[in-house]
Amino acid sequence: MPVLRILLLSGHEGSHPTMRKVVGSASEAVADVPAGATLLVGGFGLSGVPENLITALRDRACGGLTVVSSNVGTSERGLGLLFQTRQIAKV
Repeated sequence: MPVLRILLLSGHEGSHPTMRKVVGSASEAVADVPAGATLLVGGFGLSGVPENLITALRDRACGGLTVVSSNVGTSERGLGLLFQTRQIAKV
């Protein structure tokens, strides 16, 4: 079974993002996301959506999130999971 490695990026050096840390799980990756954070969520339609990270955010129950995304998913997938739990304040 492959190990999940998630790179958290912050800031830029020239035209390249700088890596701040590598974590072993989606839960660890979202552990520092504060309530009221603004999230940029990738994907097109339901392809390439970071499902594991969205699920980890839902399970963490941090709210008041502002989301920037090209789509909001469905009631059972993608960002729809965060709408169901009323964690998204603004899109």
